[in-house]
Parts: sequence; structure tokens; C-alpha cells
Amino acid sequence: ALGPRVLPLSELLAFAANAVARKVLGAKRVPAYVPDFSTAFEHVCVHTGGRGVLDTIEAALPGMGARALEPSRASLYRYGNVSSSSIWYVLAYIETYRGLMRGDRVWQLAFGSGFKCNSAVWVANRRVRGDRHAAWAGFDVGRMRDDLAASAAPNAALAASQPSGQLLPGGLASQPSAAALAAQAH
Repeated sequence: ALGPRVLPLSELLAFAANAVARKVLGAKRVPAYVPDFSTAFEHVCVHTGGRGVLDTIEAALPGMGARALEPSRASLYRYGNVSSSSIWYVLAYIETYRGLMRGDRVWQLAFGSGFKCNSAVWVANRRVRGDRHAAWAGFDVGRMRDDLAASAAPNAALAASQPSGQLLPGGLASQPSAAALAAQAH
């Protein structure tokens, strides 16, 4: 298990207290505690398996908000889903636009077919600051942010119109019916 090896004591204690409360009071009465892994890592390097994958990670892991996943979204935006090689584009984005300090920890998450998941922790051996990686030459971060924000607005409105407001298995939002789409078009 990765958590005990990387999480700070405060997160480990919160997780343990929640486990005891769930045992004593019942799992139905006490929601499960999901540790905030952003307290353990300076950067997150997520395989760009698609927008649904990134949205699910952002929703399921506290602290993994838009800023933490921006390198993965940028890689998906620029290169699409290029399978496992996307990790290298994500890391190059982090090096180019954020930099790494010696000792920074990078959490790599990669997913395969079915329920396959790989997690690794990288530690920066040296400082990397302002090195422009060729993969990101000429990339306009501001334009990407504007484009992603513009595409998120209609999706948020569509999700809000769903009667259940729940996610399907796998964390993907339910698809609207043809009637709902027709109603929105008018």
C-alpha cells in the first residue's frame, strides 16, 4: 500500500480514526475517509486516458483539483490519448511550466484496460527550472486554459440538467436522453 509510505502523520491519523469510527458506528453511518494525497506530493503525473479518467480522478481524490491535473489535461489537449507515452509529455510539461526542486516528489498514476492501475513515486534528483522541453515549444498555455474552460461550461450545464446527478460506474457522467438534448437545443 502506498498511503502509509508517503502520507503525512496527520492524514494517517485521520484515516485510522475514520476506520475506527466506521467499525464502531457502522460503515453506513460514517462515510469513508479518502486521504488527501496532495499533502504527500508536489506534483501529479496522470496518464491521459481521456477526459473522463481525469474528471473522475479530480472528483474522487481530495486535493487533486484543476491545478494538480493541468499537466495531464494539457497533454491530452495537445497530443490526445497517446497511451502510456503520455506520462512523458505530462512530466515534460511539469518540468517546462512548473519546474522541479531537488527532492520534489511526483506521483505517477497510469491506467490500463479493466481495473489495471499503476502508481509510482518519483523523486527529483536535481533542480529543473525553466528548461523548455521541445515537446512544449510554442505551446500557448493561456489559450489552452481558455479552450478548456469554454468546453467545460456546456458540460457543467448538461450535467446539472441530469435528474439523478449521480455518476455511472467508472465515474463517467450519465448520457442525456435524446429528449433532453432536443429540449436543450431549443
